Amino acid sequence: MTGAAIGVLLVILCAIIEGVAQVFLKMSALAPERRGMWVGAGVVLFILQALIYTGALRFIEVSTAFPMGSIGFVVIAVLSQRLLREPVTRTRWTGIALIIVGVSLLAARA
Repeated sequence: MTGAAIGVLLVILCAIIEGVAQVFLKMSALAPERRGMWVGAGVVLFILQALIYTGALRFIEVSTAFPMGSIGFVVIAVLSQRLLREPVTRTRWTGIALIIVGVSLLAARA
């Protein structure tokens, strides 16, 4: 596996972690009695994400990694629909498809 491939995989892992952290923060707003637990879990995941992202930057350029992080929008849309029962409109799915195409192009050139 090349260094670029490792970097791309780490950035995707970061996007997944960030998506879960965002859902945890939303859960803190929905469950005030457990706010501290959800916020704490979200903060821990954000710190973990920052550490992994820093590692990813050892393998790929920040000008590639940062836009690839937009895959987090895809993760958040899917998780919010599945776990929080939030609606995701057709327009959002179109945007998500465009994000996936863009990230795929960046990953292919990394």
